[in-house]
Amino acid sequence: MNKGSISILNSRHNRQLLLKRKTEVLVAFGFWAALIIIALLLNSRFMTLRNQRNLIVTNIGLLIVSLAQMNIIILGGVDLSVGSVISVVNVICVTLMNEASPVTWAVAVALSLAAGAGIGLLNGLIVAKGNLQPIIATLATQTFFAGVALLILPKPTGTLPSDFCKCLSKGLNYLVPMIIFLVVVVVMWLLLNRSHLGRNMLAVGANETSAKAFGINVSKVKIQAFVLSGFVAALAGIMISAFSTSGNPLIGEAYTQRSITVAAVGGASLAGGRGSVLGCVAATFILGIVNNILNLMGVSSYYQYVFQGLILIVALSINAVRTRR
Repeated sequence: MNKGSISILNSRHNRQLLLKRKTEVLVAFGFWAALIIIALLLNSRFMTLRNQRNLIVTNIGLLIVSLAQMNIIILGGVDLSVGSVISVVNVICVTLMNEASPVTWAVAVALSLAAGAGIGLLNGLIVAKGNLQPIIATLATQTFFAGVALLILPKPTGTLPSDFCKCLSKGLNYLVPMIIFLVVVVVMWLLLNRSHLGRNMLAVGANETSAKAFGINVSKVKIQAFVLSGFVAALAGIMISAFSTSGNPLIGEAYTQRSITVAAVGGASLAGGRGSVLGCVAATFILGIVNNILNLMGVSSYYQYVFQGLILIVALSINAVRTRR
């Protein structure tokens, strides 16, 4: 931390403003800690190395797609197409990858990331140039690309190469997924907090008119944000596909709602102008721990959706109260 940052934080007023701005993130981390304690009391297997490792690995895909969603929520919208991006990536990988050919793995991964960025570019152009709300534009593209995924792979079938899946989900004694997790979090944090794009996204989301007055190219920022969202969602699709090991054109459906939940619980304002990478990390594992506790206790998976819905309702209520204030 530089001297300028220290002097700013020495002001009591500025410390209070910082604390107020980060309230939701602090609440998310507090809730995460409370859930860990509850899980320990409910089931002794929760803190075993195997369970903790599985908890992290199985939720990396959700974390990554939630970071993609957060980029658009910062702009004051939601991206309903992230689930379709995941589904398209899944069918591309299953269709193109050959069991024994790392070359086809690389080609499939490159095409998947390009497809995600391309879908994001289309979304951005529709929103920026067509002057449509993100929820309307991405609803249209979500429906279209969900259909594309079904055209490529009409039903769940096929498997991804086992070595490819093991590398991403268990490689080097689970070191590979951990590295991917850390790299994505660090890069996204730097993009949001230390880059011109991140600052411009926050400015546009907070007040688009003021952003224009300060000379920010709002259309360009929106297009770049959607391209980034599509690219990151495609990366999430690769990780989710590797963990599932099989082809399923509907695999991404559940992730749209879950990514919105994670971003909202993690401190992103649905009114725009605010979002937190670390808050998304905490919120991802809040949902992960809830699901993990229910699994360890043998509770039906249907209740996972009930709890996720309740968590989203609470997060949106807090968000609405804070926005009004």
